[in-house]
Amino acid sequence: MENQKLEACYSEHSSTIFSEMLGEDEDYQRLKKSKIAAEKALQSVICQEAWKQYLALDEICNELECARYKAMYLTGAAD
Repeated sequence: MENQKLEACYSEHSSTIFSEMLGEDEDYQRLKKSKIAAEKALQSVICQEAWKQYLALDEICNELECARYKAMYLTGAAD
């Protein structure tokens, strides 16, 4: 009977038991903070890399636009 009570209690609170236990654990909190910091650093690196790629694509677009204007000029000059 006592075992059934424990199982029932576990079933009712299974989603919070471990989080409550871990919430008090200093090592867990330290690891959690480290994980969050690592995720933020990775996100920053990804954002920086994406920005670099955007700038590279923008430079290519500018060169293509310049070539288009030159072609239009040369076509108009040939008339």
